[in-house]
Amino acid sequence: MKKKILYVLGVFGVLVFVSFLVLKNGISISSVHSNFLTLEQLYIKLDKKLILRAKNITLNLQNNKNSQNIDDTSKELLEVVKNINYLYMLVQEIDIANFDFKDDHIRILFKNDDFLVNNKLFLLKINLQKPSEHLINADIKKLWIKDYNLSIEGNLDIDTKSQFYHFNAKAYSHLIDFNTSISYKKGQMSYEITNANTKHLSQILEQILEQSQNKIALSQHLTDLLTKGIKAEFYHIEYLKGFADLKKQNYYLDEIQSSSFMQNAEIKLNHNMNAIKIPHLALKLEAQRLDFNFDKATYNGANLDKSKIYLYDIFNKNIGMSLHILSHNLKLDEKLFQLLKSYGLTLPFYQKSGAVKTDFNLKIAFLKTDGKNIQYNGEFELKNASLSLLDFNVTQAFVYLKQDDLKIENADVKNDFLEAHFDANIDLLEKKGAFLTDILRLHNEFIDMKNQKINLNLDFSQAVKMSVPQWGLDMNFQQGLEASLSKISALVPYAPLLQKFNLKNASNVYYKSENFKDFTLKIDEAQFKSDFLIAGKTPYERDSFHISNQNGKMQIHSKSNLVNANLNKENKEIHLNNLTYIYKKSEGGNFNIDQENIVFGGANFGIILADMNKTLQFDRIEASLDKGIINAKANKNQADFELYYSPDDLKLEVKNMNDEFINTFLQKQAVQDGVFNLNVKGSGLEFFSGQFELKNTFLKDLKGINALISFIDTVPSLLLFKSPTFNQKGLSLIEGKVVFNRKKDLLSIEAINLNGESVDIFGLGNANLRLSTIDLDLELKTLKSASTAISKVPFLNYVILGKDQEISTNLKIDGTFEDPKFHTQILTDTLKTPFNLIKNIIQLPVNLFQ
Repeated sequence: MKKKILYVLGVFGVLVFVSFLVLKNGISISSVHSNFLTLEQLYIKLDKKLILRAKNITLNLQNNKNSQNIDDTSKELLEVVKNINYLYMLVQEIDIANFDFKDDHIRILFKNDDFLVNNKLFLLKINLQKPSEHLINADIKKLWIKDYNLSIEGNLDIDTKSQFYHFNAKAYSHLIDFNTSISYKKGQMSYEITNANTKHLSQILEQILEQSQNKIALSQHLTDLLTKGIKAEFYHIEYLKGFADLKKQNYYLDEIQSSSFMQNAEIKLNHNMNAIKIPHLALKLEAQRLDFNFDKATYNGANLDKSKIYLYDIFNKNIGMSLHILSHNLKLDEKLFQLLKSYGLTLPFYQKSGAVKTDFNLKIAFLKTDGKNIQYNGEFELKNASLSLLDFNVTQAFVYLKQDDLKIENADVKNDFLEAHFDANIDLLEKKGAFLTDILRLHNEFIDMKNQKINLNLDFSQAVKMSVPQWGLDMNFQQGLEASLSKISALVPYAPLLQKFNLKNASNVYYKSENFKDFTLKIDEAQFKSDFLIAGKTPYERDSFHISNQNGKMQIHSKSNLVNANLNKENKEIHLNNLTYIYKKSEGGNFNIDQENIVFGGANFGIILADMNKTLQFDRIEASLDKGIINAKANKNQADFELYYSPDDLKLEVKNMNDEFINTFLQKQAVQDGVFNLNVKGSGLEFFSGQFELKNTFLKDLKGINALISFIDTVPSLLLFKSPTFNQKGLSLIEGKVVFNRKKDLLSIEAINLNGESVDIFGLGNANLRLSTIDLDLELKTLKSASTAISKVPFLNYVILGKDQEISTNLKIDGTFEDPKFHTQILTDTLKTPFNLIKNIIQLPVNLFQ
């Protein structure tokens, strides 16, 4: 039995000796594989102390999804720390190039009291000092937190008996440097950060939120505010401290305290708005409230020194911001308007200029989504402020804002075209309002209204819309202005322009403009009074119009196609079709010809000279007016009409007029058949000369000819001058010419030479256009056929007809245009006849010889 025991002990001793010899010389194992462990290039040697080296060690353990209690973790760590004496006693070196545990690749090195751990999250280099009883001290040479590029140096003290940990360190990076202190015991931890300095606060917050996006849920507004909205030249944290019970997962958020300040801070509550500039901003955190304290602050030059800002409930879902804005010269510009709109407060207008005395409270809950994320109230006093709504210039107004209700009282509006007073009530929740408005004066090129009361309704639920029910006016300001007017007759009494165009009514007027310069205007079924006739018969009093103005070029088109126009600064083209214009000089028919570049065209166009009861009718007319110079060309059938007029030159030439043109002009059957020409030249409308020519026509319904016939009928001695062609068909003229000139009010008839079939008329005279009087001397030569027969009888023709071979008499015409008086010289001719016979007999030999 003893031998057997000695044998076993001998074998065991041999194995121990062999193992010792093996470890003494070192052993290398290329690889070992099992279900839970993989070893590669393992080297073990025992030289006074153990040396362990390995290229790769993998522990294939199932991942325990249940989170381990922090207290259990600390106890396990404490047990490891308690046994650290054995590490110093037995181990000389541990070098594991890759320790793969739960998908985490760790580099581990322990040598000469230095301990190194390196993985994807951090690199840790510490010097473990030999334990003294139950106290352990570790000198942390470097702790590099890779995600934040943050390096920490410090000391870790552990009391294994009381299970107390205390950590002091200095941290620094390219973004920030600070001191920190952490104490831990049995799941309870206190922490403090002091003397932190940075110039890159927004980048630090951005990195923290990016790395913690799955753990910290913030609204986009708050995220933008923290990472982009707050900037400063320098940021300093005096302290940040707090306490947490990790065992109970209670972080005592109300106990977190901090004090810090910023130099030359700029705060943007929205990326589009301008910054609030604060030279020195002190931040105080206590009871989850972060106060922004400052002595000076400005926004766009407005003083905000007395304003208050703070964040509340910053560590829970009720986090929000409170602003109390106090200012004497703040401007609610478009950027602030858009900011409030992004938070849910939609106002009907923003301020374009001027100052507002402001006392405004605003609370914004960042994470609420129930529509109650914003609370507000305030009082505002506007003076000389321009608003975006209709470009109102408000000289004075008091605005009261109280959660969903906006009241405007004693508002006075005054600018170049409007002076009014109004009060308004606006429901910001429904986005509708009503304005009680007293229009003291509304005047521009379209309207002139005084002392009128109107009710104006506002709707800005989608686009800004306004309406005036009593006018049937609806306006939409979503893109410029879109307006519709259905009761235009209500505005006609106040619209001089509409009155000038004699517009009485229309079924609807539509206006649209995106920039208040270019526009489209439609007038449907317009009723108006005009000086035009359609085809010279029916009054032109109803039509629809489409008017557009683009880049200073206006186009006017009527539905009937009777009126079309293209107007711009350089040229004005007007085209009329199948219309006749009634010209009345007595009613202001004169127009200013000192216009520039007016081009007029007309088809089947006529002009009625109402004061003279005359009508000009053209198949086609084209005219231009430029700086007082008129050029016109027209035609009617075969007739051609040309006119040139300037302040010192006048040329008028009309060729090939027929009886239709003349009769239409005179509005009577004045002539029958024939061709007529007119030529006028002069230096103006009051100084000119000209001539009128005619061929192969009959003069019929003319006042002078009719009066002459009536006069001949009443004087028996003149019956000699009557003939069938003179009395029944009219006065037959083969050719004729009238030469005239005008000087001011005096129209001189220099010569009348009418060669007729049975009578020739010669004469001259004048007329006073101002007095409407006439003075004309005529010589009538008649019995042309009898004279011709007598002239063929020798000797007798010289005795009866005389040298001129004709029978004639003289007439005197005077009086007025409306009542001319005729006087004959037939008695004188009768008395002279015997003497003429004696004279002709005496002159007979001479005449015979000739």
